[in-house]
Amino acid sequence: MRAKQHPIRFFMRVSTVLWLGLAILITSATAAEVNSPTRSPVVEQPHLDAQLLTEHSTVAAGESFWVSVKLVPEQGWHTYWINPGDSGLATQIEWQLPDGVEVGPIVWPTAEKYRIGPLANYGFEGPTYLLQRIHIAADYSHDSLELSNRVDWLVCEEYCIPGHAELSLQLPLANESVVATDNQDSFAQARNNLPEPVEWPIFYDVDGNTVTFMVEHADAVAMANDGDFYLFAGAGELVEHAEQGQVEISDNTLIVQRTRNAYYYGVDGDFPVQLVNSERAVELRARPVAESGMPSDSRQSSTGSPRLALVLTFAFLGGLILNLMPCVFPVLSLKALAVANHAERRLADSLWYSLGVIATFVAIAALLLALRASGAALGWGFQLQSPWLIALLALLFTAIGLNLSGLYQMATSVSRLGNMASGSAQSGARQSFATGVLAVVIASPCTAPFMGVALGFAIVQPAPIALLVFAVLGLGLAFPFLLLGVIPGAARILPKPGAWMDSFKQWMAIPMYLTVVWLLWVFTRQAGANAQAMLLVALVLMAASLWLYGRQQMGSGKAVINRIVLLVMLLLTAASGYAAIALQTTSGTSAAQAQNQHWQAWSPDSLHSAREQGPVFVNMTADWCITCLANERVALNTDSTRTLFNDYNITYLKGDWTLQDPAITEYLAQYGRNGVPLYVIYWPGEDPQVLPQILTNNLVRERIQLLADPV
Repeated sequence: MRAKQHPIRFFMRVSTVLWLGLAILITSATAAEVNSPTRSPVVEQPHLDAQLLTEHSTVAAGESFWVSVKLVPEQGWHTYWINPGDSGLATQIEWQLPDGVEVGPIVWPTAEKYRIGPLANYGFEGPTYLLQRIHIAADYSHDSLELSNRVDWLVCEEYCIPGHAELSLQLPLANESVVATDNQDSFAQARNNLPEPVEWPIFYDVDGNTVTFMVEHADAVAMANDGDFYLFAGAGELVEHAEQGQVEISDNTLIVQRTRNAYYYGVDGDFPVQLVNSERAVELRARPVAESGMPSDSRQSSTGSPRLALVLTFAFLGGLILNLMPCVFPVLSLKALAVANHAERRLADSLWYSLGVIATFVAIAALLLALRASGAALGWGFQLQSPWLIALLALLFTAIGLNLSGLYQMATSVSRLGNMASGSAQSGARQSFATGVLAVVIASPCTAPFMGVALGFAIVQPAPIALLVFAVLGLGLAFPFLLLGVIPGAARILPKPGAWMDSFKQWMAIPMYLTVVWLLWVFTRQAGANAQAMLLVALVLMAASLWLYGRQQMGSGKAVINRIVLLVMLLLTAASGYAAIALQTTSGTSAAQAQNQHWQAWSPDSLHSAREQGPVFVNMTADWCITCLANERVALNTDSTRTLFNDYNITYLKGDWTLQDPAITEYLAQYGRNGVPLYVIYWPGEDPQVLPQILTNNLVRERIQLLADPV
């Protein structure tokens, strides 16, 4: 006879079985989640996870189905809508699909508005589903379909981090499509987050500084009566994003007036618009008012925009002031000497010099736009982030300096950069043009007042407008010498040619040598001491080669032997220069350089941490930026500024853009800049304060005291 089982023991055994069964179910569900053929593995990136989902587990040729990229940012972080607002970057999805398979555009969820001081961004917090429809051609004959894409995003809190993920799935093909049951909730949520597509007539008009939207539908009028109503315009730089706008109602027409964006350059055709209030969200396509038959007496083109005229004025003034910057002085001294020595050719020389300046600015702009279009994060002065170019400039300026010192004379068969200053009668169009090219190359480390606004505007514009801004910047740089050529009386301010010019020419070698010293310092910071040593060897060998070349010009020694030795010396010079680059090592990091300094190395994380502790001063600089170095010496690396920062417990962060750094490039873009210097003060409870590009001790002190003790 079996003993009666104790109730408690029986209960424990049953509980154990139930718990084990539950654990098995959870494990199976988790495994299914991870290994599901309708979900890609989750890609975990800083502050955001990404995954690819499909609504069908089996697909069929000749049919369409939906997929979704699921982005899950951390709490408090967000990604961006098709129009990110004042800053940010819309999420991009690039597909790699087999022939016969096509993908439609992203169907964007309802946007949210984020205020950041005086700015506003559009994007999404929490899980975000970006839906796209995929169509398979009827003649697609494969047994399976591989879906692969690359997703690029910018995820932001108080600072931003770019990221990307490569996602892929493989689906079987059958005669009929089968819905994936495990993704039904996800796609239901995705569709629930979408605005309702409607066909209400909506038109827009740009009139002066006002953008007017007109929606002809009673439901739009009803939505606008909600206090939380907002109009999201999908066109990038059309309206000021932070403002609410003025809402008017006329019969059954909703009229929303917004201020035109400061960077407006025109809108072609239609674009998406979302109307959102606390109860409803709809999406429709806004068309130009010209298509509506409504009158519009004062529409203006983007090229007639007063904003563009102001930016062009800033570009011209920036180029004009660039003539006074120390990085341009050596080349200007050469050109001034050439104009003084050849007054009879001043018009032709001035025109060719101006053409060289403008053409080089346009060429740099075209290269910059092309590289940015390919995905590179670059800005003004990017060419000096290359140790190769720094080394070549050091060799070039050494050669010019030795020519001015009289060590050798340029031959008549080569492009004679030095002859522009040597008084040679051979100075002509090519030399003047080359001087203009050289002026721009050596001016690239400098950013004059007004330039920052103009360049920040240009780099986000269509290519024709961007090239126009850079051309006007070049016109400003060339303008003083252009005046000397086209105004006859202007040449009277120049001294008459005479014997003094030989001495002046030799004195002008000194700025060349000082420029070489600066270039060597920049090269050392970029490439390290070993590379610098080899570059010095290359400079010495080049000097010896030019000395030998000068002796040959004077008829000293046997010509054949001199030429053989000269060839060997030049080959050794080239080999030493190549070795200098080959020995390039990563210079000390900003963190290492910050030791024993009153600043800390900038990074997105260090900025975030410092802002939580108190006031922060950010200095974005580069070793090749002479404007930056001058500001540091005059205003930032002084005892009074150190004391000021200590008194107010200000954390001083320094970002080094000497070499390419995408994080710094992105930070500059947040403030409408694409070059250094940039100075920003973060004060608790206040909007970020951007300082001018030319600093003084008093300016820094007054701005900080105003923030600390507002009136």
